[in-house]
Parts: sequence; structure tokens; C-alpha cells
Amino acid sequence: MRPRIVALFLAGCNQQAPPPQRPPPVVTVGKPVQKEIVEWDYFTAQTQAVNNVSIRPRVSGYITNLTFRPGSVVDQGELLFVIDPRPYQAALDQAEGQLEQALAQQKLNDANLSRALDLFQRHVIAKQDYDTSVAQKNVSDAQVIANQAAVESAKLNLSFTQITAPIRGQIGRELVTLGNLVQSDQTELTTLVSIDPIYAYFNVDERSVMRYRQARKTESTTEVEEAKIPVYLQLDGETGFRHEGAIDFVNNTFDPSTGTLETRGLFPNADGFIIPGSFGTIRVAGTPKYQAILVADRAIGTDQDQRYVIVVQPDGVAKYQRIVLGPLVEGLRVVREGLKGDEMVVIEGVSKIRPNSKVTTQQADMAKFASDQLAVQATTAAKPETAASEGKGTPAPKSGTGQSTPSGKGPAQAATPKSNE
Repeated sequence: MRPRIVALFLAGCNQQAPPPQRPPPVVTVGKPVQKEIVEWDYFTAQTQAVNNVSIRPRVSGYITNLTFRPGSVVDQGELLFVIDPRPYQAALDQAEGQLEQALAQQKLNDANLSRALDLFQRHVIAKQDYDTSVAQKNVSDAQVIANQAAVESAKLNLSFTQITAPIRGQIGRELVTLGNLVQSDQTELTTLVSIDPIYAYFNVDERSVMRYRQARKTESTTEVEEAKIPVYLQLDGETGFRHEGAIDFVNNTFDPSTGTLETRGLFPNADGFIIPGSFGTIRVAGTPKYQAILVADRAIGTDQDQRYVIVVQPDGVAKYQRIVLGPLVEGLRVVREGLKGDEMVVIEGVSKIRPNSKVTTQQADMAKFASDQLAVQATTAAKPETAASEGKGTPAPKSGTGQSTPSGKGPAQAATPKSNE
């Protein structure tokens, strides 16, 4: 009896206690942001002056004066170059002298015709003599007209020796200096471009064009023709789309080599800030305003070609939810399908979760996890470290997450693709 009790006691001592159960993982959750948005389409653009003039002389001669400062803004009619006017002044004087001769000859022929008419009526001279006087009168009249035209041509050529600005705009550098001989209609003297307003050309893909046309199909023809579609321009190095204009031209055919349609926006440029030839980005509203559901990019997972988020049920069980995504708006991703907006979506701790397992949640604001907000937080967090290092007299360490890009965007924002697909 005693040995059996001892054996049972020893067997009980050899049994191991069950392992302690792991507590549910702690994850950060938040409700999707619901707000009224507009989905934007982005296109690469290049600015171009409305008027671009190549200044060339209309008469030949030697440059005797330059009256402008290169790169300055000149008004219409302002004097730019002076060509030696003396040969053209002499030609004008000669033409005026020939005109005076023609006028004197005309006066004489008028008097001769008057006398010939009187004599002919009295049958003193023959009809042939009278016809000769009439012809001489007509020749003198024609000669006067020709000499008057020669005088006007000489005046024009003399005026062309003073080259003035045909438009108001910013002038380039002088391409010909003092003392050089210039040929009429050949030698380029300088260039002049208008400032305000200014064009921005961009190419729109065929899919976007058809989407715009379908969206405006319900409007009447008059409304479509008269409506000015607003566009916004962001130049390279700028933050935000602060230049607002309107589309004023759409080409009539697609480019067969690129499948795009050339479009032009017209932008006010009173201060001359936008320089012709600059590259930038055009933003066009791709949809009307609508109520959208948005989540942070870090809450989105990828399973092959499927996108999903993890939703925590009221009982604390985490489940996968497939979604269809849209573009990035203000640092948050649009969810077209899959969410209603009142779910608790896991933002941080996705890698800790197994399907249909329980989790412990801590709530947070989804908007704080927007891409641009994270970039701002990283920059703010890097400042104390930089200040401390500067106080020690050593260079501050470079941070890859806190630095802004040359375009003025944070890394997360700068890496965002410019597409709504």
C-alpha cells in the first residue's frame, strides 16, 4: 500500500504546470476620418509667355544707342535701340524735294490745260494739242501721288531707326552692341516677353479627359462652353498651389504619340513672379465634392494584389477587412469600398495580430497619423537634438526623416504618387 502511495506522489511531482496564457496584444486603433473632399488630378506643366517677341530691325544701319537696361520691365512704345538716322533723313529730304518738283509741274500743267481748253473752244488749236495738254496734266497728277508715297516711305524708314517695344513686358539682354551693323528683318537685337497674364501648358491623358467629359455631360452646351474650369499651379520649390487660374484652351485632337490632349491654363501674374519656361505641377479637380472615408497609410496592409485593414469588433476580436483605395488627400488615404466609417481600425501593431484573435485596444485620432503630420512631428522632434549639438560646438546630425525635400514637402508627402488611380 505504501509503495503505491509513494509512486503516485512521485508521478504527481513529475507533471509540469500548464504555460501561462499570453495576454492579448496592445494595439492602437482609431475611427476613419470622414470629411468632404475633392479628388485632384496632377499634371506636369510648363509656363509660357502670352506674347514672345523677337526684336529685329526694319531698316539696315549701325547701332548708335541702346536705351534700356537688360532684364528690366519696359512699357509699350518705350525706346530700345537707335540706328543711325542720317541716311534715312537724307532720303526723306530728297523725297520731299522731288515732291515739291512734282507739285510745281502739276501746277504748270494745270495752267497749260486751262489755256488749251480756252483755245480749243475758240478753234484756235487742234484737238491733238488739246489732248496733249490733258495727258500732261494726268501725268503730273500721277507723279505727285508717286512722290507723296515716296515721302511717306522715307518717313517710315526714318521712324524705323528708333526701335521701340511693341508690348509691355520683360526684356532680355542685348544681342548686338553699339557700333554694329544690323540688317533689316534679319539681325536679332533682343527678346521681349509679356508678364501678365501667363500661360501654363500641360498634357491630359485620354482617360482623365473622358472622365471630365462624362462628368460635365449633364450640363447644357452653353454652360460647358462658358464655364471656366479652375486650375491651380505649384512651381518647383513651392509649397502648396497658390497660383489660381482657369483653363482657356483645349486642343482639338489627341497627340497620337503620347495619347494626351494639350491643355492650357491662364494665370494672373501681375508681380511677374512666374517666369516663362518654368516647370511646375497643375492641379485640376477630378471629382466634385463628396463625403469620403479616409485612413492612414500605415493602417493598410497588402496581401498579394489585395489591400486590407484590420477592424476590431466590439467583443475585442480583430478581423481582416478588404478595401478598395483611392488617392492620398491631406496625408490620409481615401477608402472607396470596404468601410462605413464607424469601425475601429488598427493603426499601429498590425504585425502583432493574428486573424480572429482578441486584442487590447488604445484609441487615438486617425488624423494624427496623416503622412504630412508625421513629417511635421519628426521635424519638431529633431530640433532639440540639433539645438543641443549646436550648443556643444559640433555639427548637428542629419536626420533622414526630419528634413524637408527641396520642394518644401516632408519625405512622406514627397513620395506620394501624383495619381488618383
